[in-house]
Amino acid sequence: EGEVLSTADEIKSGRLMLLPPNLYIWATMNTSDQSLFPIDSAFKRRWEWKYMKIKNEGKEWKIDVMTKDANGEEKLVEWWDFIYKVNEIIASMTSSADKQLGYFFCKADKKTQERAEQPNSENNLISVDTFVSKVLFYLWNDVFKDYGFEDASLFQYIAKTKDGNETKKDLTFPDFYEEYSNEVNPKMVTDFVQKVMNWKKKEEEKG
Repeated sequence: EGEVLSTADEIKSGRLMLLPPNLYIWATMNTSDQSLFPIDSAFKRRWEWKYMKIKNEGKEWKIDVMTKDANGEEKLVEWWDFIYKVNEIIASMTSSADKQLGYFFCKADKKTQERAEQPNSENNLISVDTFVSKVLFYLWNDVFKDYGFEDASLFQYIAKTKDGNETKKDLTFPDFYEEYSNEVNPKMVTDFVQKVMNWKKKEEEKG
């Protein structure tokens, strides 16, 4: 007759695996991710799940871009304020929550001057390079190019012609970089962010 092993012995030998009743697995997923839609549906059928709204996570992150507020004062752009406004624009374009930005879509990779003076402080500033390569690249390639938008002024800028006149040109992603280098063009980034922060729905403009 074979040796009869206790449950403890079987676990130690690797022949038996037990999971404790107080073990929980927590995970997040984007249910609007088009490439994973069949997997999303399978998980939603088999797991308990709860919808999590996009919200301000209270990190007080800022973008390293200076724009003017309603009083004409120049300030660093609050990351949450930008998310809120650009998500309004995306919702107006797509009529859904698909493709909207969450708070942790982009993470702070620098410190403001005030935060840098505090020992062991966390980053609270999103550099303009990260903002352009991560956020604006996503908006241009995964959102704006696929949808028509009635407010064309958001995607246009004024350029000087060779004879010194001004002309409107369509804004493209490469315009966020200097003409002859890979350096970010801060003026183009600032102008676009300012337009986003000043954007209003057509019905709001009429009111």
